[in-house]
Amino acid sequence: MTASLLPYRVRVVSSYIYEKEDSAPYSSMGKQNRWVVGFVSAITRLKSGLRDFDLQFQRIPPTREELIQLLARYREEGVRILIVPGTDSVVRIAEVNQDIPVVYFGAHPENNGMELLNHPNITGVRLNLPLIWSRENFFLLKSMVPDLERVYFPLNLGSEFAFPNVKKNYELSRAKKEGFWITSPSSHIGYRSVAFLAEWLGVGYHEGPYATLEELQAGLDTMKAERSALIGFNDTVLSGKAVKALLEYSRARRVPLFWVNNAAIIKQAGVADFSSDFEAVGRLVGRMCLSILRDGKPVSEVPFENDPGQKLTLNLPGCRELGFSIPPEVQSRFDEVEP
Repeated sequence: MTASLLPYRVRVVSSYIYEKEDSAPYSSMGKQNRWVVGFVSAITRLKSGLRDFDLQFQRIPPTREELIQLLARYREEGVRILIVPGTDSVVRIAEVNQDIPVVYFGAHPENNGMELLNHPNITGVRLNLPLIWSRENFFLLKSMVPDLERVYFPLNLGSEFAFPNVKKNYELSRAKKEGFWITSPSSHIGYRSVAFLAEWLGVGYHEGPYATLEELQAGLDTMKAERSALIGFNDTVLSGKAVKALLEYSRARRVPLFWVNNAAIIKQAGVADFSSDFEAVGRLVGRMCLSILRDGKPVSEVPFENDPGQKLTLNLPGCRELGFSIPPEVQSRFDEVEP
């Protein structure tokens, strides 16, 4: 590798990039996230290091036009790889980028967004959703909340996780004017795998698509709070005020809150988080980037990787606040227990 090709110009572009002064509980998802730790450890073991990288973080622009302008600037600067945390962001980037190599990590609920696997310039790590892709994990809900009767899953329509087919199905439901929550076994449920898990667990399942904070708050007001639980996904994080609304509702109505892939939120308020092992994800991303940058492999020869593992976090203070006593055998199922 000649000196003129160093440092490698790499940009991290994502909806999940925040400034250090941001006080939101999910702000550590950006530059401080564990995937960055794994990334650095991987490139170090492979005889490289941050000294070889011009690594900059950029929150993805809100509009398609601004994103096109950003990518044009990156081409002028000679950016050689985009690292994209989050399916929401990579779906948007794939629509307007055909040349800059992309290494992403993100989940594909119900296998939506799988067209990315056929994109010639994209590779990455396909994440699991540990709570809803594991019957064993999902059944932990009732181990923690024994009298659980129903679960509520709000979904942000402003996220790319509201895929076109799912969004159209929601529109058909709303046209019937049957209320905010779509209740299984309705054919308008967007995430049937979660509904099936709820059925196996013996609890009711309710899905609530919302476009505005006001819609979400109105929907929460119609919940049956007693013997219920909320499930949060990171599509909610794309509307910061929605996260605050869920946290406030959970505290005020004493409804246990579970999250997927965001332990920072649960550590502030909630019961448990079910995440991928993001440090291990970062190690895979580091290795894949060096394969392209240093070893000269085309993206098509750097295969997609499977999720390398999970990390479950239990918030014992949050459980105690809600009056739940978590048995030691249940606590042992978690990788991290907040005392």
